[in-house]
Amino acid sequence: MVDFASLAIPVIPFSPVRRPGTGIVVASLSEVREKACLDLATAPHRLAFHLVMLVREGTGDLAIDSTCYPCRAGSLVWIRPNQVIQFALAADMEARVVMFTETFPLHLRAHMGMLDDVLRPSCWQLRDDEPTTFERVLDLLYEESERPDQGLGEDILKHLLAVVLLRIDQVCRTHHRSQARNGSPSGENGELFVRFRDELEKSYRTSRLVEDYAAALNCTPRTLSRACRIVAGVSTKEVIDARVTLEAKRLLVHTDLAVGAIARQLGFTEVTNFGKFFVRRVNMTPGTFRRGADPQN
Repeated sequence: MVDFASLAIPVIPFSPVRRPGTGIVVASLSEVREKACLDLATAPHRLAFHLVMLVREGTGDLAIDSTCYPCRAGSLVWIRPNQVIQFALAADMEARVVMFTETFPLHLRAHMGMLDDVLRPSCWQLRDDEPTTFERVLDLLYEESERPDQGLGEDILKHLLAVVLLRIDQVCRTHHRSQARNGSPSGENGELFVRFRDELEKSYRTSRLVEDYAAALNCTPRTLSRACRIVAGVSTKEVIDARVTLEAKRLLVHTDLAVGAIARQLGFTEVTNFGKFFVRRVNMTPGTFRRGADPQN
């Protein structure tokens, strides 16, 4: 098993520039560049924290786990810890940036359990009055972060951040209502989906069977399927296969492992079966995907 924390991909640690000891930073993109609290180099790297960014002006490209997202005014980005990212931002890009540790947010049941769900979307182009709504909340968050802490400052920041995250969840469901993530991750279905997601992180290398996950969660496959449909908008099998595909892409792009070795690490007994699986999911062979991701090709 490859531990991505051991790979030669730099990890940018969390570095608060205000209120030392507080697990959140709210700043403009120009401030971030000036204070160098985030490496915006184009080389692949990972963050040890969450980053939410609302682009106000300018353009640029951002690659997250090998998927490229063009950014412009109104683009909303959420980068989660340990996702492999590359920035290609124009010098004139300006944005509001929120960086926070994994332990800083309030506990909001299943909503917060989705924080590190790498299968959720990472970039949205906001429409209509959505950017204005986000601007108002982010401005409040920024203003509060600038004030001296008089005893309740951290609690206020946590509640304002919760509003931002819930707004993002709402955007995620609204923009993908007809397909993925169209339900609310609340109630019994939301809690079951979060437990399934956690079990998937532990077991996707050893099992892709829905029945195995249902047994581990002490529920029926039908109950698990219902939770996935309500919260994720797709089948349990689709969620499992999406996680395996993501790991396959990471291994192909960021390691020199042979395709056969990657297949074995992901639980495939035959490399041909892995190849067929990857083609179904990505519409190209593992080798073609690896060559296309190599900047020297």
